Amino acid sequence: MGIIENVKKKICKNTITSTDDMVNKFIAFMIEKRLARLHLQLIPDESKTCTVFGSKLGGMPYMPSDFEYPKRSDGEPLRLLCQLNFEELPPIKPFPEKGILQIYLYDGGKIDLLDYQGSEFEQDNFRIVYFDDIIREKNKLKGADELPVFNNSVFPTVRERMLVPKVPAGGIICSSDYRFDETVLEFAKKYKICPKGTASVMDIPNDADEPLYNQFTYYGFNGIGGNGVFTERDPRKDLPQYRDCDICLFSLGDIELTSSKDDEIYVKTDGRLNFLMPSENLIKKDFSRVLFDMSVDI
Repeated sequence: MGIIENVKKKICKNTITSTDDMVNKFIAFMIEKRLARLHLQLIPDESKTCTVFGSKLGGMPYMPSDFEYPKRSDGEPLRLLCQLNFEELPPIKPFPEKGILQIYLYDGGKIDLLDYQGSEFEQDNFRIVYFDDIIREKNKLKGADELPVFNNSVFPTVRERMLVPKVPAGGIICSSDYRFDETVLEFAKKYKICPKGTASVMDIPNDADEPLYNQFTYYGFNGIGGNGVFTERDPRKDLPQYRDCDICLFSLGDIELTSSKDDEIYVKTDGRLNFLMPSENLIKKDFSRVLFDMSVDI
């Protein structure tokens, strides 16, 4: 999206002259509030050939032969949602510059977001796996016959797709972030869009703030970094104990459907998966504290 890079570096008066002027001033205001962060958009591409080492959605995971395959506490195997090879991706701090990260998710025959909405920290229905050093000798990796077999159930990534990176770009928090309303209200008071005594964004007159909510929705974003994109409600709004999870490890939303076999993929119901974690943990490559949030726009 690159919206930060487009802001003109100049001192602005405390007046709004147009919708574009309001958006640019709001971006600058967000940057000043430290609510902007680099992200890397990843485009699912089924036309490219994936390897066991590559960045991808679904498919056969990279896995050393002596590594225990991820399972739930009841022994049910988890399924590869995505794999990220940081040696092949453009560098984006504070993500690692080497190694392979994998996210596994419980399949169990169906994933129905209407039944499976919510947030959780306990890595039982999902698992984050990180390999700091990549083994290149394929005879030291698990083969297909050593891995679980899954049916084409209702799963976000039924078929393997390569994840093709774009150039890292800057972006501010999305309009459903728990901090957005409060920041809009503070911005509106500063630029006299509403009286200083206004208590809520709902009281800003004539929907003057509507362009801001439309501009920063980010419907089609899939990737890493940034602050997370939420279809319904940011779970950190009601659960402040999650607010240290300030960076998006991975976010998956709309995938372009290329086959009738994709008819039951959850993204057709405007669902989204977010995996958030503390940026200080990411720097240390400690993936023990990750917030998994699954939501659907109903």
